[in-house]
Amino acid sequence: MGENSLRLLLVDDHSLFRAGLKALLQSIDKFNEIIEVNCGASAIAFLEGDDNIDVVLLDYELGDISGLDVLTHIKGENPEIPIIMLSAHEDSLLIQQLLNKGASGFITKTSSTDIILSAINLVLLGGIYVPPAVLLGQINTQDNPAQPPVTIKNQPITLSSFVAPDTVKKDYQLTERQTDILRELVKGLSNKEIARVLDISPSTVKIHVAAVLKKLGAKNRTVAVTISSDMGLFVN
Repeated sequence: MGENSLRLLLVDDHSLFRAGLKALLQSIDKFNEIIEVNCGASAIAFLEGDDNIDVVLLDYELGDISGLDVLTHIKGENPEIPIIMLSAHEDSLLIQQLLNKGASGFITKTSSTDIILSAINLVLLGGIYVPPAVLLGQINTQDNPAQPPVTIKNQPITLSSFVAPDTVKKDYQLTERQTDILRELVKGLSNKEIARVLDISPSTVKIHVAAVLKKLGAKNRTVAVTISSDMGLFVN
């Protein structure tokens, strides 16, 4: 899966912000397709019909459903899809909550172009992006000026969270079915497409995809495909 085959879902209820961010993303020629939706319900409905998405940019302050609820729903149904949260405000407790719920990053809408692109690139490589001020303890909330350390699933976030994990391993011990799944992932197929090809249910595919990602130590499909490429798998 090359960079130009990447697909991004942009979820934000402000049309001007969506237009500006989409123009920025199109200018770097990284994504083959950028899909826009203006509410949480539309994002959930879209992914129910097409889960072949490499990364989601999700506004926390949506008009219909809270961004947290949308995040929780998507990660429950498609845990392999990385989600970067967007917000107009930085709040370390909120960021901690979102990361604990499965978000792969948090970007403020006032961030510079370079920061936005760097965060997306890092997440696509399997890393986690957190605003530097959060790591340095420079963000306070109105109710609690003295913030506890930000954690991910009860593990403290450190500066190493900005670095994609080492993906070099010798033996991943994939089962035959998991190898079949990975082969189709490399082709860029969605879960539903894999289900049709292998004649199994989409829910079974999701289980196998999660197992493949865990064995490879990959946080998303893009990293899994990169690992398989580095291993020389499925090369004709």
